[in-house]
Amino acid sequence: MIAQNEDEVINLLPFSLIELPRDSGTLPLSPYSVGRHIQFHHVRPAGFPVYQIFLIRTGTGLFRDLENGTEIILEPGMAFAFPPDRGHEYYPTSHEPWHVGFIGFQGSQAQGLLEALELLPSVPYRPERFEQCWEEIGQIWHTVNSPASNRQDEMWMQELSITLYRLLLMLRPAKSSQSSANRLAFESVRNEALTTAVGLINEHYTEPLLISNLAAAVGYSVQHFQRLFVQEYGVTPHKYLQNLRLERALQLMTEDVEIPVQDIALQLGMETNYFIRVFRKNYGCTPGVMKIRLLQGEQMK
Repeated sequence: MIAQNEDEVINLLPFSLIELPRDSGTLPLSPYSVGRHIQFHHVRPAGFPVYQIFLIRTGTGLFRDLENGTEIILEPGMAFAFPPDRGHEYYPTSHEPWHVGFIGFQGSQAQGLLEALELLPSVPYRPERFEQCWEEIGQIWHTVNSPASNRQDEMWMQELSITLYRLLLMLRPAKSSQSSANRLAFESVRNEALTTAVGLINEHYTEPLLISNLAAAVGYSVQHFQRLFVQEYGVTPHKYLQNLRLERALQLMTEDVEIPVQDIALQLGMETNYFIRVFRKNYGCTPGVMKIRLLQGEQMK
């Protein structure tokens, strides 16, 4: 697209990769890429290496999460955050140019801050201060591309980090302005993620399962995933997995009271001594004693 006037020239800021020094990773926040341009079809099967936030100025586009197939329509005035290393694609769906502003960033506090500000999990919303956010992205672009910029200067890097923090605060959804539609969208994403997680547990409970892997599979941090899981199911993901294994252990004993304890543990994907310890803590007796009780119960019938 060829700009027709000075305003359009200012608005069309191409992709800029911000090459910061190696020790910039110690900053709470540091920008990685920034720009404002007419967006076309883009596919990232392996995701992007850092967190991203998109702002839509004009036109309409579709954003697809390649890991779970979720599709989201992004319209003018919307903002949308997305985590790193998660496959996705996006493309315009309107005849009007899809004018998108974006910023990619990283840092030791990036994930925690995005979750605290409720910018993650990924749900599109309409920030009240959209125009200020749009201009702030432009300001960051001009700062990093200025001939006077010194990316080796610690104070310069800190100022850039502060500017990015200010942008995130401006992007924070206002509690009073969140529409019921946005809340429903958030709940839908959350419920879908938890349902997927439970399905993975039910399907793979006989395998070594790490809660961190479950959280990553549904796009949450471990802490946030565990908090949502407890809110929904009343137990931690680990306790849910443990209960499922113990219920299956009782089922195996009922089906074959002579089955060796080692075989039960093996079928549950657990080490034998650990299985016995967990079983005793949950049922008040060892698996061997439970088998005797089940056998006595069968003989009394």
